[in-house]
Amino acid sequence: TITGDAGDSSCNLSTTIASPLCIGTITCPSVGDIIITEIIQNPSAVLDSNGEWFEVYNTTGSPIDMQGWIIKDDVSASEVHTITASVIVPANGYTVFGINSDSGVNGGVSVDYEYSTISLGNSTDGIILECSTTTIDAVIWDNGATFPDPTGASMELSTAKLNSTDNDNGANWAEAVSAFGDGDLGTPGSANDFALATDDFSLNNFKIYPNPTSLGYVNISSKNGETINATVFDILGKQVINTTVSN
Repeated sequence: TITGDAGDSSCNLSTTIASPLCIGTITCPSVGDIIITEIIQNPSAVLDSNGEWFEVYNTTGSPIDMQGWIIKDDVSASEVHTITASVIVPANGYTVFGINSDSGVNGGVSVDYEYSTISLGNSTDGIILECSTTTIDAVIWDNGATFPDPTGASMELSTAKLNSTDNDNGANWAEAVSAFGDGDLGTPGSANDFALATDDFSLNNFKIYPNPTSLGYVNISSKNGETINATVFDILGKQVINTTVSN
């Protein structure tokens, strides 16, 4: 505020200057290094405006900081949020983004980062994650046509489909069955309930042993002559092996 000279002026000048958002240099990972794995767009325990959240998974073996990334709504172009704080997604781990970080009013979910502006539509909508104009991942749901359309439960990506291509397919998603917080269903911040399995191992004479194991290794064998892509997770949902096995 500038105060006028009482001798020749009775005017005071006042204005507010907004501080610019300074994030610094952003290092973007490859497409699919961070993927969306769980979404609750229609909670029952609390209002949507308090209880919407989504989960991301780091498919790599190194932590990734999402500061400076942009969250976009697929349907409403005006719904855009820039992640202003450091949000480190651990290697082969999960992070939860929510509209409200207060677990006392958001349905009892532990939120790692609270966003604003974004509203997740209950019918057809989507979440887009961008880093320096590059879309790292996006999930677009379709009012139950192929994706689940739950109320009071999250949509969960199969733990067998943790990549940015398979999470585009609604057939790889299902409704959560585990209760959290105030009673809605979901597994925020941990491995999903849904483990899609359609292969008939008896046809391929597939074996994995010992299972479970505490020995630090597993044996995989198959009479199928094709190359096997093997991904193994521990009981917490952390990826511990990702390799190609040639017979």
